[in-house]
Amino acid sequence: MNLLNPYTPGAGTRPTLLAGRGTQTALLRNLADQVEAGRTGNPIVYIGLRGMGKTSLMYAARDLLRERGWLAGYFEVRRNVEPGVAVQTIIADSAQLSTGKLRAALAAGGHRIGGMKLTLSPAGFSFEIDTDKRTANPVADPFPALVAFLRALGADARANGVGVALLIDELQLFRKRDLAVLIQALSALEDEPIVLIGAGLPGLPADMAKANTYAERFRFEGIGPLHDPDAKEAVVGPAFGQGILWDAHAVSSLITSAQGYPYFLQLYASEAWIAADGAPTITPEHLEASTNAAQRQLNVGLYTARYDRLSGREREYVDALAALMPSNVDRVGSSDVAHKLGKTLSVVAPVRDRVIKKGIVHSPAFGMLEFSVPGFASYVVARSTTADL
Repeated sequence: MNLLNPYTPGAGTRPTLLAGRGTQTALLRNLADQVEAGRTGNPIVYIGLRGMGKTSLMYAARDLLRERGWLAGYFEVRRNVEPGVAVQTIIADSAQLSTGKLRAALAAGGHRIGGMKLTLSPAGFSFEIDTDKRTANPVADPFPALVAFLRALGADARANGVGVALLIDELQLFRKRDLAVLIQALSALEDEPIVLIGAGLPGLPADMAKANTYAERFRFEGIGPLHDPDAKEAVVGPAFGQGILWDAHAVSSLITSAQGYPYFLQLYASEAWIAADGAPTITPEHLEASTNAAQRQLNVGLYTARYDRLSGREREYVDALAALMPSNVDRVGSSDVAHKLGKTLSVVAPVRDRVIKKGIVHSPAFGMLEFSVPGFASYVVARSTTADL
């Protein structure tokens, strides 16, 4: 019998087993309890590097809240998308699953955000554009319409004893103005049972604080690498569910190589599963046999995709950073990178900031830099060496 590979490497794909996130799940349940009891719940924003499982956690949060009867929808921010569009999409998506009184209230309410109106048709919920240009002014201040919409929506939700969760991923992609509008609109709510559950890169808290001081009330929850026991659970659990075991030495070796990085755990385990080809136990030999395939996936997929997004000057900066990292050092001072480039720190600072915003590099401590995924420095050095030949 062919067994389905239980591992799911890939951006935004949900693992079979969400290991090591019990604290975050408990916080979410506590927030839901507070809102359902009529109290105000502070927004939760998950912060972490790419590949740490923030999106998977967001999906888990959406499912948990929907099980409690909440109106909960997910939206991934795209560049130049206004917060009103995000809210529209979330509500329209989650309302499709809503039943009973809240669904009827949403349909009867005729709620609007600017020139958009939430309507119910035989096909389900949708947003229609108001053809009256006087009420569909694209340059109008979106704040009043967004607040009015949220208050009306919150009143319907409160009357029907449920909450509303706006799950917004990649918050750092909002323009500063739009981020400020969203935060300000949330701050204008009173006892409406509406909460924001967001996710973004490590620099997001500073950006949100600059956008609006209300962001100081947010709970920023760091999502980092998995500790060894949780990493072991993420590897062993999905296979065990299908009657397949992992050799202890194989698991230990995989965990060491992955460094707690969830994407790497899924990738290495997936390739080892393929190499094992249905064997009852995945052994160190299977893991070794899958090494080249896993590395090829990283080089062709993750590493190349990130490097190719960089501009010429950004690549120059990344190349210099990688060249300064010997095998036993994973962080370098930003001043050292500037020195290697023969420029002042202030001159290269804008380039550094762009590379950080793209998620290639992050700053774990003041003035220090390291790559956001394991192995990226080696990839860059190897790529540069090949180009020089």
